[in-house]
Amino acid sequence: MYNAQQCKDKLNKAAIVSRWILQGKLRVLSPLIVGGGNSLADDCDIVLVKDENNKPFIPSSSITGALKHAFNDYRYIGNEADYEKNKLWFWGGEFWQKGIKRTCQSAMVISDLGLIGENEQVIAIRDGIKINRRNGMAEDEKKFDFEIVEPGTCFDFQMEVILRQAFNSSLFDSFVQWIIYKLCEGNFALGARTGQGFGRCRLEDEKYFRFDFNNFEHVIKWLSKDYTIPATKVRISLPEKFKYNYKLFQIRARFQIKSSLIIGSYPGTPEEPDKAHIKSKKKDGSSEICGVIPGSSFRGAIRSRAERIAKTLDVYDEDKFHELFGWVEDKEGKKKAIKGRIVVEESQLDTSTYEEQIQYRIRIDRFTGGVMKNALFDSMPIWSKDGNKTTVELNLSIKDYKEWEAGLMLLVLKDLWNGDLPIGGEKGIGRGTLQGLEAEIWLDDKKVTIEQLKDGKLAVYESESGVWEEAAAAKLEKLVKAFCNLKEDVGVLTDVH
Repeated sequence: MYNAQQCKDKLNKAAIVSRWILQGKLRVLSPLIVGGGNSLADDCDIVLVKDENNKPFIPSSSITGALKHAFNDYRYIGNEADYEKNKLWFWGGEFWQKGIKRTCQSAMVISDLGLIGENEQVIAIRDGIKINRRNGMAEDEKKFDFEIVEPGTCFDFQMEVILRQAFNSSLFDSFVQWIIYKLCEGNFALGARTGQGFGRCRLEDEKYFRFDFNNFEHVIKWLSKDYTIPATKVRISLPEKFKYNYKLFQIRARFQIKSSLIIGSYPGTPEEPDKAHIKSKKKDGSSEICGVIPGSSFRGAIRSRAERIAKTLDVYDEDKFHELFGWVEDKEGKKKAIKGRIVVEESQLDTSTYEEQIQYRIRIDRFTGGVMKNALFDSMPIWSKDGNKTTVELNLSIKDYKEWEAGLMLLVLKDLWNGDLPIGGEKGIGRGTLQGLEAEIWLDDKKVTIEQLKDGKLAVYESESGVWEEAAAAKLEKLVKAFCNLKEDVGVLTDVH
């Protein structure tokens, strides 16, 4: 039992001394899926979670969980002795005390994010198929569709942090600064299919208020939700007390479309082509529609070619590839799923550099050589406009990478660069081939640039020289050798079964 003085001390430590409010609008930069289960009308396999007005919203649990998960990727390098205790108070969670499992409530509360702009059409439906990795064909009865929130959509964001007497104000401030940095940098992701570039968000028009509960005027303003007190200056940078905990490999490459490209979308009306290139709203929030390269298209092509390279060199290991790319066991009765470490972003195309043209095709009878009846179909791929280069961007990253994984991605990049690895559909008639223009290879914070020069030569450099540098080329060659030498490293990968 506690005596009167101990009870008083505990109450004093629990006293609220300040409340911090972070407001802004959260802009969706790539398609967002926060699933609400199957459609009751059976018109879509996966639907978005919606409010009472049938508008999509982001539940507090989704964004809070994603932030908490992302925070665990960073290491605290400060010297505060009570860091772990304050981390638990800020984020909440379970802990053990004298052999009893207890729960701590989070001092940080994020409200459900409602849609800004009630009259806007922000929901679209995308199709997905399962590709057989052995023959590259779509598998029967493996087509599915799902609802997405279109890029450019904005949600109302509000976070509140309760600071009590017992809490370390300096640590809580660093936690909030980390959240501001993470949300404002544009690389934060939430929801489903984040490995395919979905769910990227950025906080905009952010305002940060601190209500001092020792100031009577501040208390009244907080109670009346009056945010006329001077806003606290926001610093959008990683706090000095935190450091990213993993090695990070990135490829940021630009390619030119050699001829035409189509990643199928099926309009479903008689007036439109049977198949057209997939489109999406622009992420800047404008009403303009542009062509996109889904992360799943790039990711699927990269995985297929990576497996082919590994099998050719006799160093393929199924478990290692599942751990890198992810895996879902779809056999009946098995629910095993592995989340991959590789992320490929969705790429939007500049509408001023390409045009769409309908092409009509027919089916030929293989025995007679004649045209088969009722087999006329059309598709509408995209083509580069005269005098323009339609640029396709590849943004790929591997968290906690190993050298052999980076080397394997460089070999896949080489095939993409030389047009040997097409993406999208109708590859058999020459669509989807690319020509490399420039690539940045990031090994943590070290950059190596690959550039296709006008004279046809290739430049690899670390400085800004723009010419071939042996040291830079040797750094990339070391990664490729790490992959090629896997078979010699006992215990790293096993033989093909």
